[in-house]
Amino acid sequence: MNSLPIHSLLAPLRATFSTHAQVILEAPTGAGKSTALPLAMLDWPEIHGRILMLEPRRVAARSVAHYIASCRQQSVGQEVGYRVRGESKVSSNTRLEIVTEGVLTRMIQQDPELTGVEMIIFDEIHERHLTTDLGLALALEVQSSLRDDLKILAMSATLSGLALGELMPAAAILQSEGRSFPVDLEYRPVPSQQLWLDHLCRCVLELVGSTSASDHHDVLVFLPGKAEILKSAQYLRERLDSATFLICPLYGELSGAEQDNAIRASQAGKRKIVLSTNVAESSLTIEGIGFVVDSGYKRQASFNPKTGVTRLSLKRISQASATQRAGRAGRLAAGVCIRLWSQEEQGRMLKADEPEICQADLVSMAHDCAYWGAKSFSDMMLLTPPPSVNEALAWQLLQRLGMVDAQHKLTAHGKAAYELGCHPRLAHMLLVATSLNETELGSLACLLAGVLEARGLPRKGADMLNYLHFACQGQAGQQAKQWQKKLGLTADLSKVATQAHHSDVGLLLALAYPDRIAKARGVEGYQLANGTGVVLAAEDALSQTPWLVVADFQETEGRNAGRIYLAAKLEPSLFDGTLKSLLEPSEQCGWDETKGRVVAERQFKIGQIVIKSEVIAKPERPQIIAALLNYIRQQGLQILNWNANLEQFQSRIQLARTLEANADWPDISDAALLESLETWLAPYLENVNNLPQLQKLDCFSFVANRLSWQQQQALDALLPTSWPLATGTFAPIVYEASGRALLRVRLQETFGMAQSPMLAQGKLKVTMELLSPAQRPLALTADLASFWQGPYVEVKKEMRGRYPKHLWPDDPANTLPTKFTKKKTLGLSQS
Repeated sequence: MNSLPIHSLLAPLRATFSTHAQVILEAPTGAGKSTALPLAMLDWPEIHGRILMLEPRRVAARSVAHYIASCRQQSVGQEVGYRVRGESKVSSNTRLEIVTEGVLTRMIQQDPELTGVEMIIFDEIHERHLTTDLGLALALEVQSSLRDDLKILAMSATLSGLALGELMPAAAILQSEGRSFPVDLEYRPVPSQQLWLDHLCRCVLELVGSTSASDHHDVLVFLPGKAEILKSAQYLRERLDSATFLICPLYGELSGAEQDNAIRASQAGKRKIVLSTNVAESSLTIEGIGFVVDSGYKRQASFNPKTGVTRLSLKRISQASATQRAGRAGRLAAGVCIRLWSQEEQGRMLKADEPEICQADLVSMAHDCAYWGAKSFSDMMLLTPPPSVNEALAWQLLQRLGMVDAQHKLTAHGKAAYELGCHPRLAHMLLVATSLNETELGSLACLLAGVLEARGLPRKGADMLNYLHFACQGQAGQQAKQWQKKLGLTADLSKVATQAHHSDVGLLLALAYPDRIAKARGVEGYQLANGTGVVLAAEDALSQTPWLVVADFQETEGRNAGRIYLAAKLEPSLFDGTLKSLLEPSEQCGWDETKGRVVAERQFKIGQIVIKSEVIAKPERPQIIAALLNYIRQQGLQILNWNANLEQFQSRIQLARTLEANADWPDISDAALLESLETWLAPYLENVNNLPQLQKLDCFSFVANRLSWQQQQALDALLPTSWPLATGTFAPIVYEASGRALLRVRLQETFGMAQSPMLAQGKLKVTMELLSPAQRPLALTADLASFWQGPYVEVKKEMRGRYPKHLWPDDPANTLPTKFTKKKTLGLSQS
C-alpha cells in the first residue's frame, strides 16, 4: 500500500482541503484512489465527521469496504461499512461508508443538511452513471445552500471529455500518476464463419494451455452479460481440469459470497479464470490477474422513447473502456491483453462511452428532482443535460400517475410514493392497491413489486402468477415484507401467493403499467396502449388471452415486435370498474369509405387502444369539416372536381412564379393547396357531408379567387390560355408541369410566321407542335425559322403525297396561312 502513487498526493490533498471545499482528483488506474486514499483519510485528525464514498457498482462497494476494513484489522460495519440497496453494514462507530445505487440520493433527500457528514467522495465519476451524476448535483446544491463546510472530492481516472471544471469552477485540481506495468496487446479478430463466443473460449484455452502461461497469473475474461458468462463457464469446465483451474463468474446478480470467490486470490496450485461483465473494469481489485481476454462487447441499456421501454442490446465498447480493461492485466506485473478485434476496428470505436443520462429511462430521476423541489432537470447542477424528449416523457408519466401536477410540483401521492423507495410505477401500484381496502390486495401488490424488482428471476413462462412464490423467498421476500411494514399490512405472503387470482394480478399490473395494457390482434400478437407491437411465445399459456398487461418485454434489433417475458391476464370488465379512471374520452369524426360520408363516434381509449365507442348522431359542423379536409389530404385533390382547366391554371401560376420571382403570385401547387385547405376550401363546406356533394363543388372558382382581379388580368396577359392565328383560329396553349408552353396547331395555319411566338414579355419561347391536316403530330419546334429552313423540306416531301389537296409551298414563311384545302383556299382568294 505504501508504494501506491496516490501516497505522494496525500499531503498536498490534505493541505488543499484546508483552503478548498471542492477538489477534483485525476488518478489513473492503479493509483490507489479507491482504497489507499480513503484509508489514509481515516487518520486525518481534522476530519471529525463521517466520510461517504460513492461507488457506482454494488460489487465494488462491498469489495472496497471489505478491503479497507481488513487494512484496519476490523470487520466491516465497525469503522468502515457499506450501504447498497437491500443490504447495509454500518454502526454508530462507522466513519467511512461506501454507498451506491441511489443510496446517497436517498440520504440527501432524507437529511438535506447531511448531519454528521464531513466529506463526500465520488469515485469513478468518469463512468458517468446516472446515480453518480444526480448524487453530485444534489451534493453541490447542499454545499452551496446549506453546508458550506461540506467537502466534496470528485475522483476520475481521466478528466478528458468531462466538464467537471465547468461544473465546479471553484474546485482545486490535483493529478496523480497511475501504477501499471506494461501490457502487451494482441489483436485476434474473430475469423469469418465463426461465432465470437466460440472464438473467445478457444483463445482462453490456448492461453492457459501455453507453456509460457502454465505457471503464471490468473485470467480475467470480459463478456457482455450473464448469458455469455454461463455459456463460457460451461464450455471451459468441460475442457479444463477442475483440480487445476477454478472458473469464477462475476456479475451483479450473484450473491456476495459468489462475488467474493471471484475477487479473492486463488488457492495455491490453482489458476483462476474470472468471467466478468464490465463490473471488473475499474475500482474492483481482483487479485492475481496477469492476463485479460476482452470480447470487446458490452450489454448496453438504452431507453426507447417511442415505446417507453429500456432495451438491452449488444454493443461494441469504447476505446476508453478497452484501455481500462487492458489495464487490469498490468496491476501486478507485466501482462498480456488479447483483444478479439482488429487494430482497424480499434480506431473506429467511440472514444468514450455516452453518459447514462443520455440513454436512460428518467422517470425515477424526475421523481427524485420533484421530491427535491426541482421542476426541471435544468434546475439541477448536472454534468450533462438529458435528451429533452426523454425528460418530457418522464414528467408526463409522473403526472399521469398523479405524482406531480402540471407544474411538476410533487403531490401528496408523489411524496408517499417516493418514501416507499421503489420505482414510481410500482409505488403507485402499492399505494392504490392499499387504498382499495380489499382483502390482501395490498400484500399481493407487495409480492408483485418484489418479483418486478428481483434479480435472477427463473423463467417459468410469461404468467406473473407463476412467480409469486419466488417473491416470498430471499431478498425479494425481504423487500416485499418491508413494503408491507411501511403500508401497515400484515397478511401472510405465502398464503397471498397461493390464493392470488389472475384478475387481481392483472388489475395491479394495469395500475403500474397503464401504457402496457395489451389487446390481441389476431395472429400478429398484441398491441400495447402505447402503440408498440409485442408477441408471446406460441407455446405460452397466455397466448390465447384477448387482454393482457405486459410488465416486461424486450425489443430485439431487426424485429418489428417485442417479445413478452412477464404479463398477466386482464379482465375487460375492469374498464367499467376500478380501471374506469384510465379511460380517456374523445370524439372522433372521420370518413367512412363504405358509407361514402362523414361519421362520428365518441371513443373511450387507453392510449391507442379503443376500449369502447358510441355513435354521435349529429356531430358538430367544425368536426365534419375537419374530417372532410383530412379525407381530402389522404386521397389527394383529384378526389374533388379537379379538371384539366384547373390543372392548367395551376401550371400557369407556378410558371408565373418562376418567371417573376419578385411578384406576389400565390403558391397553388398541390402541396400548398392541401396544406391550406382551411383557407380556400373550408368556407364552402358548410352543407357538404358526402362524396357526391364534395365532387359538385366548383373548385376552379375557389382556387381562382386566390388571385385578385388585377392578378387575373396580369396572368392572362403574361401567360394567355390561347394564341390568335392569322387564320382567325385561337389555338390553345398547354402549360406543362415542366414549365414548357406548348402550342398545338395545324402546320398550314402557321404559314407566314417567321418566328415562334414569345410569352411573358419575351421571357418564354413557345414550343409548337405542328400537326397534319388530320391533326396528327408532324414536328415539334421552339424555333420556327430554323424549322422552315431545314426539317420542313423533309416533312413536305413525305406529306405532299399523303395530303395532295392541301398546300405544301416551297416558301412557307412567305405564304398566306390557311385552314382549308388548296381548292377552297384558291376560291376564297379569288372571291
